[in-house]
Amino acid sequence: MMKLLSLPTASLLLISWSPTGAFVPIRNVGTTERRHYHNNLIDTKESKAHSKHRIITDSCSVESIHAKSSLFMSIPSAIMKGTGFTTSLGRHPGWTTCFLAFFLLVARILRNPQTFLWPGSAVDDKCNAVLPEGSLGCPFIDYGPFSKLAKLSRKYGKIFKSYAFGYPIVSVSGVDNVKSLLKNEFQTDAKGIGTFMLGKHNIGSIFGEDMLLYENDAEKHGVLRRLVGSAMTPAAIGAAIPSIQDAARLQIDEMLKTKSPIKMEDVFQSYTLDIAWKQILGLDLKEEDVPNFHTAVKDWTAGLMSPLLLMPIKIPGLMRFTKVGRARKYLGTKIEEKIDKLERDGPDSSTLSKLYFATDDDGSTKLTRDQVIHNALLLIFAGTETSASTLTCASLFLALHPDVWERVRAEQNDIRSRYGDDFNQEVLNESVYLDAVIKETLRLQPPEMGELRAVKNTVVVDGNQVPKGWCVLFNVKQTHYNDPSTYEEDGSHMDHRKGFRPERWMSESTKPMEWMPFGEGRRRCIGERLAMTEMKIFLAIFARKVAKYELVNNIDQSLAVQWQTDTTLARPAGGVECTLVSA
Repeated sequence: MMKLLSLPTASLLLISWSPTGAFVPIRNVGTTERRHYHNNLIDTKESKAHSKHRIITDSCSVESIHAKSSLFMSIPSAIMKGTGFTTSLGRHPGWTTCFLAFFLLVARILRNPQTFLWPGSAVDDKCNAVLPEGSLGCPFIDYGPFSKLAKLSRKYGKIFKSYAFGYPIVSVSGVDNVKSLLKNEFQTDAKGIGTFMLGKHNIGSIFGEDMLLYENDAEKHGVLRRLVGSAMTPAAIGAAIPSIQDAARLQIDEMLKTKSPIKMEDVFQSYTLDIAWKQILGLDLKEEDVPNFHTAVKDWTAGLMSPLLLMPIKIPGLMRFTKVGRARKYLGTKIEEKIDKLERDGPDSSTLSKLYFATDDDGSTKLTRDQVIHNALLLIFAGTETSASTLTCASLFLALHPDVWERVRAEQNDIRSRYGDDFNQEVLNESVYLDAVIKETLRLQPPEMGELRAVKNTVVVDGNQVPKGWCVLFNVKQTHYNDPSTYEEDGSHMDHRKGFRPERWMSESTKPMEWMPFGEGRRRCIGERLAMTEMKIFLAIFARKVAKYELVNNIDQSLAVQWQTDTTLARPAGGVECTLVSA
């Protein structure tokens, strides 16, 4: 980012116009040297870039322009001569400084307007591949984290450039393209691509820097993934099923007692938050403490979406005076207390216990205390917000498609007649159509737009360059849109009424080919199995206990469903409100 230079009139300032177009101060020149250099121009050896050294005196008059200089740079002198500004400005040295600073600024913009208006967006001239098409948006006011990307996807296709979060971004879709880029991940010597934390000064404190998500060293990431993954194995998830089942039944029983319309998003948030404190953390909360925990997680996750945390400086009093900071401190304290209990009493059935006592293949390597805390927070975020978002979308789609809902109910009633009321992994595996409903929901409305990676060294994908210093977005929604096995010219395959067809997952010939709501590669969501289990158990019990439910909020049947634009997660605008009829 260009810094404005203060041009002191009491001394001579030597300024270099570098090949990048930036004006760089070289040195201050004393009075004797000022007389010697007055009105001279010094050529440098950087002939390739035609860089110049311009000398500015205390009178700030420019008497001559080098032949290689741009025509624009002669304008200040011409104006001053033609209008008598030389004499006038000489009597007002402050005006002189402002006048020349303005022209230097304009010259800088004209020399390379893109990198000035969109900082960091320089192209790699050494790379033969072209920069993809796209739009960087309005200068200094970028597209923001959530809006416009979908429209750009429709206009420019699989690969396009954009600007968001204060970073230049190339959006890439298509499983093959994503996999080709992921080959560059975990490269040594600062090459390839890697994850990074937006707003590290603040989000690092709120989210945690020692989590699996932000580890870029291949060996360390492998160790972390094995240790955290030990809490997400099929056996570990199987052991958690009774706790998840109880949480779902509790929520649904409360729903059936309510005569007024039910806000489904609130129900799903409460359900996933109960799983967070009961199963993930294994806390022993009193009834009066549960609302405090729910509020803290909601404040924490909502705060993570705040643009304020993207500031490049540490926010004073972040942990003490902000809602998100106090919520994070509360959650950290609860996790610390639970760890102390595990140290005293030994392991239990909680996910946190499995994290804390996990050892690597050598039998001795364990997670540090901070790694346990930060990765527990990661599992809370993944297991609450994303699961609640998908369940909300699924409840909407099922209400819009009563035939699908009836087929889900029929499948669950059949399974219940054969296996009884309780769930285990075998019962979940039998819920084939329900599994298809969840996958189709994730195809149409993945929880997040995609994943960001920082490009450490210029990479090429499908003939397009992603320059060093840029970011690459693995665009999940656009990947699903372009899937050749589901694609329709009119876009109906992604329409929430015409395109919601769970049966497409029931046959290999119609099954979607490009589906990546949980990511791809070695960073694929480690909580995927837990999330799918949470969602399947809730919807299975819901289908067994609810004969009918109908939307009551005003969702126009003739219009496309509207979605919230102020969040990274998929949520219907206005929520989903329903009335229920008990089975």
